[in-house]
Amino acid sequence: MTSFRERPGIRVVRLLERDAHLETLLVRLDGDEPRPAVLARALDGLGARARRRELAALDRGRGPGVTPVIDVVEDDMGAATLLARAPGTGLARLLAERESWQAGEAVGVLLPLVETLARLHDVGVAHGRVAASDITIGEEGPVLGGFLQAELFAAHAPEVARERVAGVARDRAAIRELAVHVLARVAGARMPAARELTVAIAAVPAPEVLDALARGLRDLAAAVPVAMPEPSAAASPPVRGAQRIVPVTREVSAPDAGRRVPRPLERVRALVGTARARLDALSAARRRTAVGGGAALAVAALLLAVLPPPPAPHVPDGASAATAAPTGTPTSEAPGAASASGVRTGAISGDDPLAAVVALLARREECLAELSLLCLEEVDQAGSAALADDRRGVEALRGGGEAALPAVDPVSPQLVERLGDSALVRLGPETAPASLLIVRGEAGWRIRDWIASD
Repeated sequence: MTSFRERPGIRVVRLLERDAHLETLLVRLDGDEPRPAVLARALDGLGARARRRELAALDRGRGPGVTPVIDVVEDDMGAATLLARAPGTGLARLLAERESWQAGEAVGVLLPLVETLARLHDVGVAHGRVAASDITIGEEGPVLGGFLQAELFAAHAPEVARERVAGVARDRAAIRELAVHVLARVAGARMPAARELTVAIAAVPAPEVLDALARGLRDLAAAVPVAMPEPSAAASPPVRGAQRIVPVTREVSAPDAGRRVPRPLERVRALVGTARARLDALSAARRRTAVGGGAALAVAALLLAVLPPPPAPHVPDGASAATAAPTGTPTSEAPGAASASGVRTGAISGDDPLAAVVALLARREECLAELSLLCLEEVDQAGSAALADDRRGVEALRGGGEAALPAVDPVSPQLVERLGDSALVRLGPETAPASLLIVRGEAGWRIRDWIASD
């Protein structure tokens, strides 16, 4: 592993992310108008090949909605890429901190992403792993980064060629799931229309999902800027000045605290995922038959899942929800829920790896219960063996199969070793796997791998 030798005009500020093959640094570009940037470099031959693929994809896909390349710098393992650091807030953070969205906000995020993916596919670029953690929402809309798993293919290829590109299939599945995730949060007068669009895109064949989403989003509402969350004075400080991603705490019924009550959003995710996995597995002819003859049943099930709950009683202006609620009736947001969310957030972004392990495993259990690939990005490190295993398990469960996924209850985790931003934690004598390797990045701690006992 070699350290970057600073050049005139490029000053290293801090490390953003590092693994065995790749490193990402926050740098400052000096000049008449100093500005921050990101330096993406390789640490070995494998990393150099990945960086070359990333640069080729960024160059071919340059344009609106894609992280701009500023320059290429000679480095020990080949060219390092200087990328513009997109100002704004990560979409993962917005989804974690905001449960309720306006329809125009959802359109303002999703429609540009759909258009960016369509443009990338037209020029022969598949992103390969569209995720909320790779999307930054700024004043000019969403910007997509994270092209390390990109695939290049012939520009303006026909659908018969595109459907053979694995990255294209992953892009279509990811934007479908992300759209469901965002549209399920739409509140207000356009909430029923957003639910109808959610159901409609669940029944659309994969090759048509981008066009169907674009049409549906344009009909849903006019795009408006996303309201950014206000910084919380009670929240723990971000790790090394990094942006925090706050996981969403799920509601638990009081009479049976050991069993989580599914919410409409969770049921939508599970039903849509299962329906899509089974539909995409069919041949073209059988898919048409299934969509024509069996979609009504799926749509009915999804409608039941997304029907909004009864409206809450009107609260006069100036009155709090707590004072307006009848005596003895719990409010929808109990004080304990907010404090629990803060505790988990602080644990994942804090300095204690043992507290982080407990919080990460609790969140992972929720992700698996929801069958949500998007949720797993709040738990597992991007590109890690843990994320790959959990994704395979969720996809198997969505298809109606079985998955052998680690499931542990860390009653008394013990720190085996810590080296900087990585830690090995023993989970307990009666657990299998026996230990967990976690690493800390900008978003806090993430699971990298499960370690079996000798």
